[in-house]
Amino acid sequence: MRTRTIEVFKKFISIDYPVTVEMLSEEFQISVRTIRNEIQEINQFLTQKKLPLISTVRSKGFIINASQDEKQLIYNALLGIPISSILNKDERQFDLLLSIAFSASPTILSHKENVYFVSKSVLDDDIRKIKARLKKYDIELISQPKQGMQFIGLERSIRLMMYEAINQYAGNLELNRPLHELSLIQQQLFNYIPQSLFHKLLQLAHQTINRIHDEIYVQQLVIFTAIWVVRNQQHHHLTMIRTDFNNNDLGEIAKFIHLTCQQIALQISRQEQQYIIYMLEAFNTKDINNYVEWLNAQLLAIKLVNYVEDKTQIPFSTKQEQLYENLCKHLAGLIARVNNNIHIINPLLDSVKQNYSEIHAVITTFMHDFETTLSHKISDDEIAFLTIHFSTFASAINQDRSYYFKAVVLCDHGIATSNLLAQTLKEFFSIDILAILGRNDLVLLDQLDFDLIFSTFPLQHSGHPVLVLEPILKEKNHPIITDFLAKHSTNQRVVKHLVDATDLFYSLVDLIKESGGIVSAPIYNQLEKCLALNNLKINKRKIQPMLKDILTDDDIILQQDSSDWRQAIKIAAEPLLKKQFILPSYIEAMISSVEQYGPYIVIGKNLALAHARPEDGVNQLGVSVVTMRHAVDFGNSEMGPVKIIFCLAAIDSFSHLNIMRSLIELINDEQKLERLTMCHSVQQFKTILFNDPESD
Repeated sequence: MRTRTIEVFKKFISIDYPVTVEMLSEEFQISVRTIRNEIQEINQFLTQKKLPLISTVRSKGFIINASQDEKQLIYNALLGIPISSILNKDERQFDLLLSIAFSASPTILSHKENVYFVSKSVLDDDIRKIKARLKKYDIELISQPKQGMQFIGLERSIRLMMYEAINQYAGNLELNRPLHELSLIQQQLFNYIPQSLFHKLLQLAHQTINRIHDEIYVQQLVIFTAIWVVRNQQHHHLTMIRTDFNNNDLGEIAKFIHLTCQQIALQISRQEQQYIIYMLEAFNTKDINNYVEWLNAQLLAIKLVNYVEDKTQIPFSTKQEQLYENLCKHLAGLIARVNNNIHIINPLLDSVKQNYSEIHAVITTFMHDFETTLSHKISDDEIAFLTIHFSTFASAINQDRSYYFKAVVLCDHGIATSNLLAQTLKEFFSIDILAILGRNDLVLLDQLDFDLIFSTFPLQHSGHPVLVLEPILKEKNHPIITDFLAKHSTNQRVVKHLVDATDLFYSLVDLIKESGGIVSAPIYNQLEKCLALNNLKINKRKIQPMLKDILTDDDIILQQDSSDWRQAIKIAAEPLLKKQFILPSYIEAMISSVEQYGPYIVIGKNLALAHARPEDGVNQLGVSVVTMRHAVDFGNSEMGPVKIIFCLAAIDSFSHLNIMRSLIELINDEQKLERLTMCHSVQQFKTILFNDPESD
């Protein structure tokens, strides 16, 4: 029985609902006719073993009507099936790449003809296709007597090429399953890079890197590290060293690498160590570590949300707090990856493009326009990750219904994908998702009060009804879920409605202030959680202040003179310092950031946004602005000298987002900017800035 037939067989064993041949054809990328032949071959095997057959459910598809005990018998019988040793073209080409890149012995083509049971002409065609793949990496494939086939090119390019090949051919690695249960192509991979090495690296990653929570990113990091380890073990080292590998030797990624080298006894150079730390940092959805990342990520996130909201007419800004926070972290990592030509793989790319085509198309258009400011193209995989973030919140926005079931989602495809699955279930069905858990969190099930389980992997023992689903739900999956809910309708709960409590929230804030209390960011958060626990929702956009609410007359300074940009920043910040919204250390931090990172605060023509991080000395959210009688040179030749400087004091990652929206609108209105720089009265400045009826 061929490898693919066995994979189709395993699919039927793992699911409890009918699937159509069209669904299987799409998943396995083969024709409907071939799928029917596979089912026929499987049934012949089941007949010989006197086990339940794959049967047809009218208008729904195919299913194995078997109990869990019978499925276990089928599975045990499946393990004894001999697998055909004849590889298909993808398996041959993948094996050749692995052999050339990682084998300790020479890869001789004539030997491979015998191993693959193919003719020289077939193998020559495989080599032509491999050479075409290598061309985009500037890698050549040559053959030398006794040394066999070899890659000739930059070592970093060879590593990147193999990283992308492993992701393309092997897909999502199933590291928790025994080797004999895996697909042939994953077994091929583990023949060259031991499965035990992947296990060790995964264990060390979870042990050392606390801020990477998404399993997709963790697996990508582990794959790249495994390639680096094996290539170094075989003495394929970097030959041309970049000078910008300057990393934090005490950071989590560095700790992961130090521990890896220690536990597998790998001796590496300082340059190799700096290289791998630098590359792995780009895999993460980053914590924003410096002022440039903070500003670029915030501006890009706001522009992206505005664009997607305008094109799709989905009000994403009503869910803006968490969406912006997720996007900012992802975009900071995306910018780093794109600038360094690091391609992270999204195994759900095709499903995302098919099932969320509108949002994906809009983001694609936006990001292609943004590419002009970057050094490389933004990949479809990156765009698919962004689509998942938006689709999650699109599903949440469409929810305005009662919930009938308490459910748990079990998913091993990462946080973003798990959230998307949960939100889609909530959007289309009367389901309240109580928790989203990974494969390693199953022990928590006994501690939760729920009715149903939706899982992306088979679950053998559970006291609750379980439905196994694909990570990306499709419309044709809906009848399966509907049938499952109907079958377990006795588990439904009492309906609960959420009440908009935004006005109540404001009333509570006012009461605290009137009683002499201070409403700080932590108090805001505690109030929100308290209301949420009592089924009261808050419109985040109504809570976040607008620029008009924050910028008072005392915060506006007009027609000032300054000897240089440092003094200009001090002048812009003076109103906030007088009101004790900021400390002197905040002004020092703003100046130091420009000295360190250059004129990145010049965000538009003649416009600068001076800022630092909240921990640099912010007491309260505030904005001030100064216009300069004579433009001040910050050193940004593209945007020109600065005539207007806003100073922003942010207390957290999201409370200032509406203010940032207003500044982005200002960047795009050069005529308004010019009029503002000519104002001589505060009232006139405010009239123009806030789009009140024009006044001269």
